[in-house]
Amino acid sequence: MLGLRALSGSAILTLLAQPLMAADCPIERAIYAEAETGAELRFRVASGENTPVSNGFSLIAKSAAKSLDGHVIYDPEIERPVAMIMNNCPEGDVTGADLAACTVWKGIIYSVDTASGHIDLLPPEGTAAPDSLLLPGFGPAYAQSSFGKSLETAPWDVFEFKGCAS
Repeated sequence: MLGLRALSGSAILTLLAQPLMAADCPIERAIYAEAETGAELRFRVASGENTPVSNGFSLIAKSAAKSLDGHVIYDPEIERPVAMIMNNCPEGDVTGADLAACTVWKGIIYSVDTASGHIDLLPPEGTAAPDSLLLPGFGPAYAQSSFGKSLETAPWDVFEFKGCAS
């Protein structure tokens, strides 16, 4: 009986010592970090039921005093999730030029399974968070934006799972 208790205690300690895995966290609570700058993507529940937004998130740059809003909309024409990161966009009735002026980055967002190297589309809310996210062209677009020009270093295009918000 003592051996079983010791084994159970050992197993519990092993489980407690293991880091939280991305698969244990729904995408709408996932936090991702970029390795070089520490910038984070913090996902949240998309606002409202009747919205075309499939994922909502914030970009938090460690060297900036504010965060940027982001959202993902599934584009049925290209059958891909298209993400946008915005900086001080006007609200209400705006033109395409207004939106272009405040868009830091727009592109297809991919999920990456780091164990297998498999790349897929970003999953919708309610599914497990992927190991990593790939935002092609994000770093250069960020560096060239009015927001990014004021920062020392621009993040790269890959964000790895860091944790799960409570």
